[in-house]
Amino acid sequence: MKVGVTLPATIADAGGFIADVRALEAAGADMIGVAGDSPEHWVLLGAVAALTERVRLRVSSQEPAVLGTLSRGRLVVGEPEGETWTEVPMPADRDSWTAMLRDHETAGATGVIVPWDPRLIDLLRNPEADDRGDLLMSTG
Repeated sequence: MKVGVTLPATIADAGGFIADVRALEAAGADMIGVAGDSPEHWVLLGAVAALTERVRLRVSSQEPAVLGTLSRGRLVVGEPEGETWTEVPMPADRDSWTAMLRDHETAGATGVIVPWDPRLIDLLRNPEADDRGDLLMSTG
């Protein structure tokens, strides 16, 4: 099951934004979008395009041509052709996350799009609650 993320159109810290975008791509997010349709929205999408190599960029309307150049052909207007994506709220916990992914996969969806939440990176990297050796090692 693929996962797309919608980032907010405002940022408080540029360094944190950059780290989050890179971490989402490294964790396996398939698609990243930015909420809204303001000038800030397009600037942030340009930053996402420049910061990433693999992840697709989701836009809601026709994009400025330069964004297509920056993304090197990874733009998606709306939904990727031939795929079915569902926008869902961020689940409350890991069990809800796993159940939500399973339910949408069973229903035939290609992927889900969730709003940004810092827990996403951990959920993408460690979808199953059983093996949390990474946390045990880091905490002693």
